Amino acid sequence: MVTRVTTLAQQRTSLANIFRVTEELFKTQNAISSGKRINLPSDDPSGISFSLGFRTDIARTNQFIRNIDSNRIFLQSGDSSLQSVGLSMTRAKELAISELGAKSTAVTRNFAATEIDKLIDTVLVAANVRVKNHYLFSGTKTRTEPFSVSASGAVYQGNTENFKVEIARNTLAEATFPGSDVFATDLNPTLIGSNMLSDLNGGSGVSAGQFSITDRAGNNATITVTSGMTIDNVINAINSAGINVTAALNNNTNGLSLTDTSSVITGGLQVSEISGGRTALDLGILGRQDGNLHGSDLNARVTSSTLISQLVGGNGLTLNDIGIVNGTASGTVSFSSASTVGDVLNAINGGGFNVTASINSAGNALTITSNDSSTVAVINEIGTGITAKELGFGGGRNILTTLIQLQNAMKKNDPAAIIALLRNLDTGLESISESRAIIGSVLRHVDSIDTVHDRDVVDKTQQLSDIEDSDLIQAISDLAALEFALDATLNTSARILQPSLLDFLR
Repeated sequence: MVTRVTTLAQQRTSLANIFRVTEELFKTQNAISSGKRINLPSDDPSGISFSLGFRTDIARTNQFIRNIDSNRIFLQSGDSSLQSVGLSMTRAKELAISELGAKSTAVTRNFAATEIDKLIDTVLVAANVRVKNHYLFSGTKTRTEPFSVSASGAVYQGNTENFKVEIARNTLAEATFPGSDVFATDLNPTLIGSNMLSDLNGGSGVSAGQFSITDRAGNNATITVTSGMTIDNVINAINSAGINVTAALNNNTNGLSLTDTSSVITGGLQVSEISGGRTALDLGILGRQDGNLHGSDLNARVTSSTLISQLVGGNGLTLNDIGIVNGTASGTVSFSSASTVGDVLNAINGGGFNVTASINSAGNALTITSNDSSTVAVINEIGTGITAKELGFGGGRNILTTLIQLQNAMKKNDPAAIIALLRNLDTGLESISESRAIIGSVLRHVDSIDTVHDRDVVDKTQQLSDIEDSDLIQAISDLAALEFALDATLNTSARILQPSLLDFLR
């Protein structure tokens, strides 16, 4: 039996062969010109899946590298600033020792006080250093100048939080450090319901006025805040407003939180000012959230009624004895029965040393002054205690306060205070060294992670190349073979498909 192959079947077969070879030739030419084996998902569906995964990983790692490169300067500048402070402290100690010699007089000490004044300026510049228009030692309040000084000591105006950047997946590194860890003290009390609004925001308080709250169901209420109110008064006013919002202290007990309990959602939780006021802003709850609203740190002041257990973010302080030197008067003060800041102040002021201990102007540390205009009151640690440092009286990280006290002691020609300050200068130098060590360890960690990222990008780029890139030698060889195959296909098809009279007679 003879099977006839029709002309149409021959044409279709020939065209299919031509199209197949032409398509392969096009892909090969494209691979050679682009250098890529995969140009479309259909080129290799499995390979494109791996390729996209590698590209995502590389993009994320490159972002981590940019984070590191952009923020490394903060750590480097911080270390340079601390190095400058260390040199200033060393020079201050040299002056203190030299002015305790037999040839020292009120005149030489006054000259030393002038040089110490310059050292204070140098340390203040280092403490208030800015990089990329951000203060390094303000915590997360990077737009706020961290330190100011007065005759009684330094005042810290930042917060106690670290500004951190993501340098790897689920890994954060400190880019800046709060000045309360380096140059001064911030007792950072937690917020309690009885706090007066006037004691919030570092003592600047909360503006009286009105603000509105709109819950997620669209219900609205106006809250009125007056002078003399407490945090509890504000919380009760919100909770009794008749909307689906419950106010309370936040989890960090340093601000407010608003919880929306609406069952029907028509919009976001919105807190707005009324008549151009700033009450909601001062309360840290201005804004809109699709869920619950967590207020910002209200920075409560320390008051005489503040509990010792409230200090340092609620971690409290363990108070040991301290030593006081004020002219010819000296001795030890015990805080064994102190439970409030007022108890601490009373123990010092009632100790018979002719001094006045008080809360500083920023409401975040304690300070001490002599009631005798010719002497300088100095507080030292007893043994290995850190009470004076933690309360802000001097020593340790209270660098600026120690230098200001030394300057005053020189001006007042008070050798007893100069001798007492030698130990505080030593602990200040130790504190600077510890801070530099911390910054150095962070910088080393960041550099190590950066090296890992660089290697990771190289490795994944190579793997991506193995998946996507074409083998040029193989591709050129395939191109030659396909060109030959196309020519052969065209020639064969031309011969097979030549029509004749016999073709029609069959």
